[in-house]
Amino acid sequence: MPLTELVLDGFKSFADRTTIHFNDGITGIVGPNGSGKSNITEAIRWVMGEASAKSLRGTNMKDVIFAGSQYRKSLNKAEVTLIFDNQKRELAFDADEVSITRKILRSGDSEFLINGQQVRMRDVRTLFLDSGISQNSLAIISQGRVDQILNSRPEQRRVIFEEAAGVLHFKQQKEAAQGQLKKTQDNLIRINDLVKELEGRLEPLHEQSSLAKEYKFQKAGLDKELKSLLAFEIEDINKQKEDVQKSADKNKILLSKLDAEVKESQDAVSKKRAEYQEIRDEREKVQNELLKLGQQLSDLNANLQMAEQSRQFDDATKIEYQNQVETLKKSLVELNAHLDNLQKDQASLKKQQAVLQKKRDKLIGELSENPEELNKKLEDCRNDYIQLLQDQAAVNNQVINLNTELKRSKADTTYQSNDVAKQLTEAKAELEKLRTEGKNLTAKRKDKNTAFAEINDQSKELNEQIRRLQETVNDERNKLEKIEARHEALINIQKRHEGYYYGVRNVLNHLSDFPGVIGVVGELLTFPAELEAAMTTALGGGVQDLITDSRNSAKNAINQLKHSRAGRATFLPLDGLRQYAIPQSTVTTLKSFNGFKGIASDLVESKTDHNITAAINYLLGSVVIVDSIENAMAISQRIGRYRIVTLDGDVVSPGGSMTGGQKNLRNNSPLQTATEINQLEQQIKSLTSSFKEDQAQLKVLVDQSVEVDKKLQELHDSLQEINQTINETAISFQNQEKEVKRLQDANTLYESRVKERNDHIVELQKQIAAANDKQTLLSKQGEEKKSRMNELQSRIKNFNNLSQRVQSELSKLDPQIAVFANKLENLAVQEKDKRNQIDNNQKQAADLKEKLAALNQNGELSVKKNADLKNQKTEIKQKHEELQNRLNELSSQLGQFDAQISQLDQVASRNYDLRKDAAIEQEDYSVKIAKFNSLIDQRLETLRDDYALTFEAAIAQAEGKNDQETRDKLAKSVKLHRMSIEDIGPVNLDSIQEYEDVKKRYDFLNGQQNDLLKARDDLEKSMNELDEEVKSRFKATFEAVAESFKKIFPLVFGGGKAKLELTEPNNLLETGIEIIAQPPGKKLQRLSLLSGGERALTAITLLFAMLQVNPVPFCLLDEVEAALDDANVTRFAQFLLKYDLKTQFIVITHRRGTMKQADQLYGVVMQESGVSQVLSVSLKEMKNKNGVK
Repeated sequence: MPLTELVLDGFKSFADRTTIHFNDGITGIVGPNGSGKSNITEAIRWVMGEASAKSLRGTNMKDVIFAGSQYRKSLNKAEVTLIFDNQKRELAFDADEVSITRKILRSGDSEFLINGQQVRMRDVRTLFLDSGISQNSLAIISQGRVDQILNSRPEQRRVIFEEAAGVLHFKQQKEAAQGQLKKTQDNLIRINDLVKELEGRLEPLHEQSSLAKEYKFQKAGLDKELKSLLAFEIEDINKQKEDVQKSADKNKILLSKLDAEVKESQDAVSKKRAEYQEIRDEREKVQNELLKLGQQLSDLNANLQMAEQSRQFDDATKIEYQNQVETLKKSLVELNAHLDNLQKDQASLKKQQAVLQKKRDKLIGELSENPEELNKKLEDCRNDYIQLLQDQAAVNNQVINLNTELKRSKADTTYQSNDVAKQLTEAKAELEKLRTEGKNLTAKRKDKNTAFAEINDQSKELNEQIRRLQETVNDERNKLEKIEARHEALINIQKRHEGYYYGVRNVLNHLSDFPGVIGVVGELLTFPAELEAAMTTALGGGVQDLITDSRNSAKNAINQLKHSRAGRATFLPLDGLRQYAIPQSTVTTLKSFNGFKGIASDLVESKTDHNITAAINYLLGSVVIVDSIENAMAISQRIGRYRIVTLDGDVVSPGGSMTGGQKNLRNNSPLQTATEINQLEQQIKSLTSSFKEDQAQLKVLVDQSVEVDKKLQELHDSLQEINQTINETAISFQNQEKEVKRLQDANTLYESRVKERNDHIVELQKQIAAANDKQTLLSKQGEEKKSRMNELQSRIKNFNNLSQRVQSELSKLDPQIAVFANKLENLAVQEKDKRNQIDNNQKQAADLKEKLAALNQNGELSVKKNADLKNQKTEIKQKHEELQNRLNELSSQLGQFDAQISQLDQVASRNYDLRKDAAIEQEDYSVKIAKFNSLIDQRLETLRDDYALTFEAAIAQAEGKNDQETRDKLAKSVKLHRMSIEDIGPVNLDSIQEYEDVKKRYDFLNGQQNDLLKARDDLEKSMNELDEEVKSRFKATFEAVAESFKKIFPLVFGGGKAKLELTEPNNLLETGIEIIAQPPGKKLQRLSLLSGGERALTAITLLFAMLQVNPVPFCLLDEVEAALDDANVTRFAQFLLKYDLKTQFIVITHRRGTMKQADQLYGVVMQESGVSQVLSVSLKEMKNKNGVK
């Protein structure tokens, strides 16, 4: 695979397109420093895939493009092409000539071409690596590579041996594999993150998707059955409406006929009632007149009775007055006679008094004035004393007269009325009896009302209890129906195995086709309701696992699912499961923690007769159930080897991760469905028992209510009787009150007269008492005057004897005169009294006569009045009898009218009731028709708005016969669908597609994860294989190079010896290489201890040893001999000649010794500043021509 050409175009200093041809042998490239020789080396390395701009003495890869000079502009691209002779197919490319080109633009774009076809840099590198050369292999050896050997540590030196061993591409493959492994690890981490993220989304989305699918299923069923139901109902309602309309039309005709009959009967009743009212008004008028006449009769009887009593009283009074008149007449005669005698006695006494007075006057004249004064006083006192005596006599006469009048008044018997008083007493007693009876009846009514109120309250309370209990029974019935409907819906869901994966559902729906399958985990386990969330989380996807009796059954089921393309399922063969269990000591420790509920496998029970303990232990044997996340964390800190699940479904994993949060309350999980069915069955049992008890209690209350209503009716009837009796008693009481009032009026008349008499007696008694008091006062005054007289008389005795004598005589005369004066005064008083008595008698007589005249006149009037009253009474009685007869006649007519009206009322009432019933029925028909129209409109609106269907389209789509049974089934099914949809709650319909997308991506990522895991394993395996290959090749190459180095060293140095040693023979992948050399005349020592020239030549010797072991097609030596002296340069050049048949050498040099050995020389010059040019000379031809060997 010789390199035949190198084409440079715009690469660094080679601004012009330059082609360098390489022939067999040694090609030397010479030129001054800075002319661009090294650019040729860098160009070859660049084409071979050098990616480091720094290795090419630049900061950016665009620095390889010609940057311009003083006279030239910069170029926009650089291009280098290597052309190889590939007839021996040393390059793994099917072409005799292979050109490899690399281009780069100023924009930074670059490309590789092999024979004009664009390839990747990796492809170019691989192509060279497969041939044993690369930009870092022994194909290009620069002075830096020699320095690398000289100055590198043993560990760094092994790279050269790896290149020589041809394991560099293995190492690069390993590095690539490590890179891929790292990428694989990174991808695994990312995929793990994505898988975990998707796992977190998958379960909620699965729940949402299940709910959405269930919703769509229920909604589809609801829509289909609801459309059929609406169409059937519209058709049925329309038929009912037509039937009702026909009945309404017939009823309307009947209603019109009944209207006429009702009007006719009402007119007849109105007419008869008008006649009845006229007669009733007349009867009422007659009754009022009878009442008036009865009152008049009662008044006339009272007036007649009072008139009779007044007449009797007047007769008695008239007799009394007449007797009094006669007595007055007699008294008047006696008084006149007595008055005449008194006048005569008065005249006689006056004469005698005058004689005595003259005699006295004569005696007084004989006395002095003082005695006269005394006598005057004595006389005055005597006169006063006499006056007092006269007053006493007048008062005595007055007392006598008053006592006489008092006796007469008291003896009067005309003021007694025992008969009226007796009647009044009897009437009052009867009235009091009626009042007492009324009070008793009122009290009895009050008691009855109280009892009625109590029983009525009891009835109300019972009715309220019945109402409340009826509401409770209705609520329980509705709740029971709702729960039963929900239970039935869940049973149907469970029967359809909804919530299970497609494959699981297929197996369960055709269980008989899968022998050995016991059932699904979600339907074979039972546990308390409080553990539902915990068990759902603990089981996870395991709730969908199918339990089989053996592994063969599981295998057969899987094959059958594949064959029928019925989905996938996970099977738990009871004979092939690993059973997990927590040691008893750990369980004992767990029991000491707060909140520990138990091991999940111990908290569930099997619902099948098969022994599925192995499956239970496999799924739940290592799961711990606790009450809260706090207690779960506490247990996890002490015992972290097991999965811990809380009652809320939160999880603490063995590795320490925690999962939890809000779960969907309705996720259509099979476990939740089974748990809810169990709860509903318990509720149905409890509600049924409570419902029956409440119904029994309701019947008892209804029976009690009937009994209470019966008692209430009895009390109501009794109250009506009592009220009627009270009304009758009230009427009797009112009549008796009127009778008592009449008797009280009559008695009042008599009492007024008795009062007048009593008042007169009282007045007389007062006058008598006053007269007695006056008489007592006068007696006291008389005694006082008498004492005064004695006193004056005693004083007069003290006068002189004359006075005594005169006094003595006067004392004799004065008494006589006083007696005469007293007598005269008495006579005068008597005369005055007699005259007064005569006047009084005359006045009394006149009054009595007037009274007698008045009584006579009143008697005549009374007689006439009595006659009139009797006539009136007779007339009134006659009129009363006539009116009574008329009343009886009218009552009889009213009775007849009552019967007729009652009959007409019955007819009218019957007609009205018939009309009312017909009207109600017509109204019911109207309501029903309106209701039917409303129902039809509602259903048509539902069809139009919800389904965009007409009735005709809906009825055409409806399936089945339109009968009541079909409609009932559809209505029940619609109700179940609606309840199911209501129980499902809000759904995310997009979750179905989202779940499928996430599931697809999850499955894809799972596959990718498995692929990555497999790739990781493959990479690790490949890396191990590469390591083994590297170790094998490295060992073989090292041994061969060491042997070659050992042989070549004496040849190059002209003696001495050298060897290679491994620093770590047991670690061939990382061991370093130590160079031990002994130039001629020196001892054996490490390379670092040699001189500079010796070290350089030793390094070159090592490179030649490597080339001998692993020749390369071509080798570019870039000033590697620069550090050698001329003698060693000659040895170096001569040694090259030994290898030029196997390897094509391209030597960039400044040394003459090397130039001499070259077959062809290229000179690189810069005739133009900054632009390299190449000149060529064929030394081989010159040597042949000149005969030089």
